Amino acid sequence: MNATIIHISDLHFHTYPHNFREWKSKRVLGAANLLLRRAGQFPLQRAKRLVEQIQKMKWDHLVISGDLTQLSLEREFALTRETLEPLLKDPERVTIIPGNHDRYIQQDEKPDLYKKYFGEFFGGAEIHVRKLNPDWVIVGWDSAHPNDWLSAAGTVRRSTIQATENLLRSFPEKTRFVIVNHYPLTFPEGWKLDQFHELYNLVPVRNWILRHPNIRLYLHGHIHLNWLHRLQRDSAPELLLVNSASSTSTLYRGQKSSFHQIDLQEDKVRVCPIMLK
Repeated sequence: MNATIIHISDLHFHTYPHNFREWKSKRVLGAANLLLRRAGQFPLQRAKRLVEQIQKMKWDHLVISGDLTQLSLEREFALTRETLEPLLKDPERVTIIPGNHDRYIQQDEKPDLYKKYFGEFFGGAEIHVRKLNPDWVIVGWDSAHPNDWLSAAGTVRRSTIQATENLLRSFPEKTRFVIVNHYPLTFPEGWKLDQFHELYNLVPVRNWILRHPNIRLYLHGHIHLNWLHRLQRDSAPELLLVNSASSTSTLYRGQKSSFHQIDLQEDKVRVCPIMLK
């Protein structure tokens, strides 16, 4: 059976802190970055156009791989939910995971603001699971957590890997899986890896995924350069890694996509770059 995924990421809806409590910790740096750079890169009108464009497309499942907000302020989450609402009518057709900006600081709220506004698109379990059809299953990971002032890194917990391992064993051997996580496992040629910006346990996580050939697709964001990468496996299907960040930003020179449409046709995967008009 066929299924179509729309993959967007790193929308960075933004407002500024309004009181002393909201200015605490690293939000000072984040607000400065917003004022000097990101506010101009992520105009709200482009986010509204993205929603309108996706509404006109035919798709079975929408994936948003983190960084809904810039400073993880409640007004940002509320604005994000309001703007994306036309796409969120059926939680069974939507997967949303948090990024580092959605866990920007340690929050006193219980549940945290990501779960308050978007928890229905992940759920309360260790991993998020959505069965697209008898052939394909989406698995969402939450690897984002608050960091100190100079770090934006994440961690895939051992419990997340174990829960995914158990899930894979529970399905027929022919089932294919899509992992959704905020952080990349591969990088453009010449990219200088920053341990304070990527996954802390990047190499073991990448190796674990490569050892499971029924994991065919890895969707992520985080680095604001869209790409499709391929990792080869010995005597097994390749792993496709798709970055759709940042889907609503103003265009940069040489950009070839704002997000991706992914068509799953039994055992085949077709990735189509889409520009935000």
